Amino acid sequence: MRHSLLPLSALLASLLAAPVSAQNVNLLPEGQTLITLSVTERVQVEQDTLIATLRLERDHRDAVTLQSEINAAMAQALETAEGDEAVKVATGYYSVYQYNTSPQGGRNNDVWRGSQSITLEGRDAAKILALAGEIQEQGFLMSELSYVLSTARADEVRDSLMESAIARATANVERAARAMGKSDVDIAVLDVDAALGYAQPMMMARGVAMDAMEMAAPVAEAGESEVSLTVRVQAVAQ
Repeated sequence: MRHSLLPLSALLASLLAAPVSAQNVNLLPEGQTLITLSVTERVQVEQDTLIATLRLERDHRDAVTLQSEINAAMAQALETAEGDEAVKVATGYYSVYQYNTSPQGGRNNDVWRGSQSITLEGRDAAKILALAGEIQEQGFLMSELSYVLSTARADEVRDSLMESAIARATANVERAARAMGKSDVDIAVLDVDAALGYAQPMMMARGVAMDAMEMAAPVAEAGESEVSLTVRVQAVAQ
């Protein structure tokens, strides 16, 4: 591909940076054609980060006692989960409210209900699952267990897609120019737009109560996320 110096290049640069319209195209020197196209590279990438969210729910007639129980249980869960730099630990929303357990129209039977959650995140799935199992045994319920693609891995994949996307876009511009009988092409604008596709996470069942028997450890299997990168090109052929 030969890149030639176009007449009125400064004017064309400003025109190509703006949205393309029929008026812009009409301002091009005679014999020149504006080509605008885009290409997208896509790849499926195995998810590399496991996230487990567990919640504690308690009822009690006394609000102080209820909160004390939740606080003690959360402290125990944090002590179990913390201490390993490979696992990110965070606590979630803490809620306490009063509700009436009696059927509609019956005598008031007010009870306090409280809940709080803890989230574990990391690339070592075996470690996350083991910790989640220990916390389940402490009375927590599994709210969500899902794999995601980490930002670092997604960025790495997108970087690897850039060269092939630009090469495809350039080849398509040249092909379009040849189809119109033109041999010289100048690429004036090149825009790179990266995107991370969505994959439905694997989730554990909600609201499963524990019994006195020993609980089996949770399990999970990684899925895939689509990572894509789009290159948009505006070029002048003559």
